[in-house]
Amino acid sequence: MKKRIHAPEDRPLRNGPLLSSDSLGWEHISLSKWQGVPPQEAFESSLSRHLIVIHTTPGPVHVHERGDGLNEEGVARPGNINVFSAGEMSYCRWEEELSFLRLELDPAFVQEIAGHSEFVASGGRIELNHKLRTSDPKLFHLSQWLLDELQSEGAGGKLYTDSLVRLLTVHLLQNYTSTPRKQRALPRKMSAQQVSRAIEYMHAHIERDISLEELAAVAHMSQSHLSRLFKQATGLSPHQYFIAIRVEKAKSLIQSRSLTLAEIASTLGFTDQSHFHRHFKRITGLSPREFLLTR
Repeated sequence: MKKRIHAPEDRPLRNGPLLSSDSLGWEHISLSKWQGVPPQEAFESSLSRHLIVIHTTPGPVHVHERGDGLNEEGVARPGNINVFSAGEMSYCRWEEELSFLRLELDPAFVQEIAGHSEFVASGGRIELNHKLRTSDPKLFHLSQWLLDELQSEGAGGKLYTDSLVRLLTVHLLQNYTSTPRKQRALPRKMSAQQVSRAIEYMHAHIERDISLEELAAVAHMSQSHLSRLFKQATGLSPHQYFIAIRVEKAKSLIQSRSLTLAEIASTLGFTDQSHFHRHFKRITGLSPREFLLTR
């Protein structure tokens, strides 16, 4: 993500974030965690990206918030969410320490997802409906999963992060725009062949941290189409399927007793043994060592 450039009249946050995704090289999105920020006011005259702010302060905080067409004073509570569209102004003043997550999405990426899925912008640009202190459990949980990835320094891999970002983007399109929807059906035979290509690629590159972009290129379709059709065909997301075939391969290698558990984790592209252990037990009900002892 490009570094934010402020206009002269802007008043950016005086404190830096506790955590930021900038060092992880995430595409199309940035996530930052802000903890215990002292009372102050922040103002941006024109947001360069779509902005989602999730309040995480344990208790209520008195805030004065403004955006295009909205001017409210009230109490922000844990889980409250603000949504701002790119190009809008954003203002907030708070009277107690404030903790929050700040998610920023590239407008061109949102436009791309809309164009490649059932969402078709009638007037060109996609705009998000402005919300202040709204409640959205699904959006909150998606932000927490992304935060988990940030805190683990991307342990889930590119495919997992890509999938989360696209899920979040589609959720915003479904719930925070007035964009008309149009279903675009692909021939069934072509769809099955394209999904099969993606699956073959996964098996051939089981040890790599492959991305959704790679799979989409192999399947000759957009990332959004691939995600949707893959789930329809297999019942799993591309990331879930990739983890499942890694675990199946791990079971075979454990039974052969040709490699140690650490070597198996490394061979199959797991970040570390803890990452391997967690996914193996989630799918099989046994830890790798327990599985070894039963064979």
